[in-house]
Amino acid sequence: MDLKQAPPSSHSFFFGLLAGLLTAALILGLIALLAPSILSTLLPLLPPSSSAALLPLPANCNLVQPIFSPGTSSDLVSLIREAKSTIDIEMYVFTDDALARELTAASARGVSVRVILESRVDSSSLDTIANALRSGGVDTRWASTQFTLTHSKVMIIDGKKALVGSINFSRNAQNKNRETAVIIQGPALAPLISTFENDWKIATLAHPK
Repeated sequence: MDLKQAPPSSHSFFFGLLAGLLTAALILGLIALLAPSILSTLLPLLPPSSSAALLPLPANCNLVQPIFSPGTSSDLVSLIREAKSTIDIEMYVFTDDALARELTAASARGVSVRVILESRVDSSSLDTIANALRSGGVDTRWASTQFTLTHSKVMIIDGKKALVGSINFSRNAQNKNRETAVIIQGPALAPLISTFENDWKIATLAHPK
């Protein structure tokens, strides 16, 4: 005796479809929930070129690229040359005239460049650098003396990327010393930007005595 299978009812088809949609929605929700933590775990393991290819980052992630001297001159120049709107710098030692020329060239192409220098650095070329920057259209100020020293070495590009670490704008720091810095992208920039703005407000145009 042959038994024929009864065709599935419309109710069975509907509930099967609904179950499939709910399962798919659950999987997509889990992927969206776990994606930021997975990216933040994997990004440090990737080479810089691969990490950069994943930009833009999720809002709660930071991209951090370490750089080391000797050999960071090209990194600093590349950061300056990629700026499209703003460059903000707070620098303890600034004696490299090549970097000063890069900043004046950035100003000439329409980038707003602001530099805070520490007047108490023992350097005969500091005033020369400051004058060259100002002559080249760079808004240059002296750090407030309310701090014992302004020892920061920070450069912020377009409010989106920052170099922070031990690298001064000197040839020794770039080419001879062992120095360490990081290039940061992401929400970690916010306190760097706000601190620079506060220090800019209290910096002075006149050289402190």
